[in-house]
Amino acid sequence: MLGSWLAYAAASDGEKLPYDLSFWRAGLSAAGTGLTLMLARKRSRDALPAAIATAAVTIALGIVNKRKTGSYVTRTWPADSPKETVFNTWMPVAHAAGSAALVGVGAWSAMRARREGTLAGPASHAYWYPLARKLALYFMGFSLVGHWGEMLFCHGIRLGVFQGDYDRSNHMLWDTWLYPFPAEGTAAVLAELVLMPAKRMLEERAGVAALVPSFLLNQAVCTSIDYGTGMAANRNYELWDYRALPFNFQGQVCLQNSLFYTVVATLGVWALLPALEQAMDGAGDDVLDALLAGGGAAYALLMALYFCG
Repeated sequence: MLGSWLAYAAASDGEKLPYDLSFWRAGLSAAGTGLTLMLARKRSRDALPAAIATAAVTIALGIVNKRKTGSYVTRTWPADSPKETVFNTWMPVAHAAGSAALVGVGAWSAMRARREGTLAGPASHAYWYPLARKLALYFMGFSLVGHWGEMLFCHGIRLGVFQGDYDRSNHMLWDTWLYPFPAEGTAAVLAELVLMPAKRMLEERAGVAALVPSFLLNQAVCTSIDYGTGMAANRNYELWDYRALPFNFQGQVCLQNSLFYTVVATLGVWALLPALEQAMDGAGDDVLDALLAGGGAAYALLMALYFCG
């Protein structure tokens, strides 16, 4: 089930695939499949209802889409392409079989749960797993939040809050608003691994006064990430060009944006990340595992759609 959705996303043109019924069905089916497999691994009673819901959404909405548009999934290729046979002829059959198998796995899980007790499967994790899970959730979440932050910054330029210019015709930024920005996700991971420990160390030594050196450290790290990303992916200034802004360096970084990113990073390490960590501690392992399994499957779908085409 999940493999077929990833293959469909990789074979599609992300620039042409709209956020229609077929798209949302793919996301829900992928997330439900990942969640069901995680629950089945834990031999949870919840695996069976998750499997039934996933199968129902996949098949029922596929039928609706077929009757509404004439195809099981939205095509971004010519109607006579071999992809048409694969994804609009054979994939419905694979999904029917996959749905039956998923419900079978859920039923097996529920049977084991009745015999052994709910969540009878292995609940303990390796010592490194909680940190890896947190970093994965941060990477996925902030890859999307960072995209929306870029949109907000461009609105600030439009309103005259910030200097510079932006391209309203940038389809990737404005129309495909679920396009993951991995650089922002990577920045969140680095904030957790580098800036948070530094903030704690400075706070232990200087208390509230640690805000100033923490801000300066955040600025150095954020500016370095921005410059490194620019030199790797923006050598020809096709993504951004700061050469017309004051206090810029090689058009890749400028003081205004450096300060903006630093303020965001400082708010992150002093307020947002501690609040998220507290929320995660209160949520518990089962909720976080579910977010990782379901959200990870849906995020993999977006990555396949926008980065494999």
